[in-house]
Amino acid sequence: MVSKIPVVTSREYNIHYYEVDIQKRVLITSIMNYLGDMAMYQSETLGVGIDYLKENKMAWVLYKWDITIKSYPLLNETIKVETFAHSFKKFYADRKYDIFDGKGNIIGHADSIWILINTDTRRPIRVTKELYEVYGIEDSPNALKNIENILSINEVDNEKSFQVRYSDIDTNMHVNNVKYAAWAIETIPEDIILNKELKNIKVTYIKETKYGEIIKVSTQVIKEVDKTICRHRIVNEEGVELTLLESIWV
Repeated sequence: MVSKIPVVTSREYNIHYYEVDIQKRVLITSIMNYLGDMAMYQSETLGVGIDYLKENKMAWVLYKWDITIKSYPLLNETIKVETFAHSFKKFYADRKYDIFDGKGNIIGHADSIWILINTDTRRPIRVTKELYEVYGIEDSPNALKNIENILSINEVDNEKSFQVRYSDIDTNMHVNNVKYAAWAIETIPEDIILNKELKNIKVTYIKETKYGEIIKVSTQVIKEVDKTICRHRIVNEEGVELTLLESIWV
């Protein structure tokens, strides 16, 4: 029996002016947008994109991110993002990414865990045989990536509230996953943002939120000898936990 090989898809992205910070480095949120775009781009090219999912009353919901950036590309540079579905288990999917600079060097990588849901019931459903086949995944899949749970904060150093705007909403009519990271970064002290570099960000999405709602981000800053760890908790107006994040700055 011939083993299946996961389908690998790649695409180039040019770093635009509106995607960089004051030092001309690409923003982590821009990178996260590339990663999200790659997941949908691969699915579209394989015929299991937005229309297919809608017809079959299915949607992929992002559960966890673990993104590491070794070095940041600059304005007008071109990078390549490569992605493949690594494994499926029940209703979970593990998708991996590598990020390359213009010379072909790996400058970042990411792991993500997704959940397949039924859009009518909003409940998880098993990944179908057709999806196994399309993405080139074995019936006996590799183990899912174990993305560590994020510790909840026990002190609040900074706090901000945001109202969900129409531009924050995605095709599932819920807040786009990158917006949570953008909100969390807004609560990080200026001296860290300006003088340190974000090397790793982990996100766990717990509950969705919708247009018009007010959310609150609470952040704890933990300064260590060689790094600064920021832990973030996002809740809605009722205090229900929506998302946990951890960012590591060097």
